[in-house]
Amino acid sequence: MIPNYRDKYEAEAVFSPEEVVGMGSEGLPDVPPAAVLGYQPKLTEFVEQRADPPVRIVRSQHLYPVTETVGYVPVHEWGTGAPISAIVTENLIAAGAEAVVLLGGGAGLQTDVPPEAAILPTDVIRDEGVSYHYIPDEKPVTPTASLVDGLDDALSEAGFDTRRGTTWTTSAFYRETIPEIRAYGHDGVLTLDMESAAIWAVCQYRGVDTASVHELGGVFTPEEWQPETQNDRGVTEMFDPIVVGLESHVADA
Repeated sequence: MIPNYRDKYEAEAVFSPEEVVGMGSEGLPDVPPAAVLGYQPKLTEFVEQRADPPVRIVRSQHLYPVTETVGYVPVHEWGTGAPISAIVTENLIAAGAEAVVLLGGGAGLQTDVPPEAAILPTDVIRDEGVSYHYIPDEKPVTPTASLVDGLDDALSEAGFDTRRGTTWTTSAFYRETIPEIRAYGHDGVLTLDMESAAIWAVCQYRGVDTASVHELGGVFTPEEWQPETQNDRGVTEMFDPIVVGLESHVADA
């Protein structure tokens, strides 16, 4: 079981995110209280056209201020998956972020969900390694219910069909097996991703609000992978409602 050293949860780490982020001559950067994590170049291109010049967080990680309350971080420029997402999230929290939302593609596991739906996971099957170094396996890792509600309201107001349910986070991209897909699909799991469990666990450990929003990037069935979904409204159209939801959430906090 991960972690191998089970008594680590109350132990002090060798170094903290604050030390890493603030090690430059300018100290900790000034970031908005809420951040959206992006995983697709098309979303980054969309945001760059409307955002202020980027703020450097640490090394090559940067944030685009979109409003006084919300910024955008192009995670895909660092990579994808649970470990990278956890590091980026830790750095953001160290810089002052109070709410972190994932906005990215998720593979659908249900064939009856419309391709243009906005999926808001409410719980997660933890099938990666990072989350277990923050939260023990016997404790649930969940998003912030009030933030999920606010994002759902904003997306619904913008005309999106929203769906809530379980997501499955795994780091083994080439070992997403047919029996797993069949079993999780039968159990009603909505999406598969590689990041939510790690981001939520970091935020839960640090006392920061969090949520995920998935665009359907295709549908898994036990028989085949259907990569093409005909959706005219995806992450770029979801972005502005998510900003509205985050602004409202921060204002109410």
